Amino acid sequence: MTFAFNPQVLIQWKSWVYILTVILTIALTWYIYKKYALSKYQMMIFILLVIFWSAINIVRAYRKAYAVSSGDIGGLAMDGILGANIAASYGLVSIFVRMPVFALSDTLKSRRALIGSALMMVFLTSIWVVYKPDYLSLMSSSLALGVGASMLALFNVFFSETFSTKQAMVSVSILSIAPLLAEFIVAPLQFLATQNPIKDYGLLWAISAGLAFAGFIFLFRVKDNKEKVRNFSWKKIGVALSDRRFLLICMLAVAVSFIRFASSGSNMVAYAKTEDVMMADFLIAYLDVIFSLFQLVAGVIAGLWLKKKIGVKNTLLLGLSASLLFTVLATTVTNPTVLFISYSLNGFGYGITYNVLLGLALQPFAKDMREVTMGIYQTFFAVGIFYGDKIYALILQNIPSTFEGSALYQLVFTLISGLIILTMLSIFVGFNKKNREFIES
Repeated sequence: MTFAFNPQVLIQWKSWVYILTVILTIALTWYIYKKYALSKYQMMIFILLVIFWSAINIVRAYRKAYAVSSGDIGGLAMDGILGANIAASYGLVSIFVRMPVFALSDTLKSRRALIGSALMMVFLTSIWVVYKPDYLSLMSSSLALGVGASMLALFNVFFSETFSTKQAMVSVSILSIAPLLAEFIVAPLQFLATQNPIKDYGLLWAISAGLAFAGFIFLFRVKDNKEKVRNFSWKKIGVALSDRRFLLICMLAVAVSFIRFASSGSNMVAYAKTEDVMMADFLIAYLDVIFSLFQLVAGVIAGLWLKKKIGVKNTLLLGLSASLLFTVLATTVTNPTVLFISYSLNGFGYGITYNVLLGLALQPFAKDMREVTMGIYQTFFAVGIFYGDKIYALILQNIPSTFEGSALYQLVFTLISGLIILTMLSIFVGFNKKNREFIES
């Protein structure tokens, strides 16, 4: 006896799914507010990040799909290399922006100014895509999204400084919920724009522009907690880079970000649309939600529970094991329902590894070092983002016509599986007793 899943059943009940999403979002926000006794100021930062990330996330996963989909279903009919380059530009700009973001905020003695600039960039480029969708406007939008994503690290320092020094990992776990709530909010809007045979991708970019503008207005209500002192210096950069333990964290960040961006987001959406998978539009719209839901759960328990129960080393290995299970399944399975459900493992694994590594880039260091260590860490992280998207273009350019459609994505999932195994081995070797105090602080 076999069970056939019919996506139409979910589509008929989509209104209930939307209502449940809204209720979950409100309930979770209220729980966080009460559980951790957040101040009004902390909640303002939290809400600002929800709006900020909503403006980015609503279009981030659809850049590649918009570019490469055929014209008769609302796409721009570009080839795979151009689509991969548009997606990869998001990570490329991050490599060059993430460190200067902290240096510039230190020079200006303001974090709000940079966050506001990023919101304006997203607003203007989203408007451009709406009125003139082509390679140049989509590339500009992707670059703006990359700049915006680079601000997440700034938000983490912004938020962590409202907590005590030893609560850095706790602050990371709490703030990680904000972008995930944003994904819950935008998923129904994504489905609304893509549910018909002809996709209205322009609507997604129009909503992005509206959210970016709303975030810019809300920003004026949030005070800047940046101290009027200079924390960024070449001496401190040298101190951080001379710490081999910190460099190990940075190298792990490259691997984790590559794994995440090569196996999810716009690349997962493109894989789901291949002829061998043919996932329903409703399920595609909720890919980010199932990823984020399990990332949310994993991110919270990683910093608040798992770290204490099994230690940082074992927590990281658990997260990588979950990601490995997904990539192995994605290499061999094309059933859309199985892929959709197993995608939760990818979100769970990333939620653990991302939050733990981010905490390790902050917690072992004094407050006046955190902007430096976070800037360096995020630059390494951006390298993984870039190559996570770029790997598809590199394969197409170097071995053209050998891998097409789902075979291309399955090849990448195979490579990712190998990288995860190597990353786990490096943790076994690098996280030894000598480094225990630094790692388990």
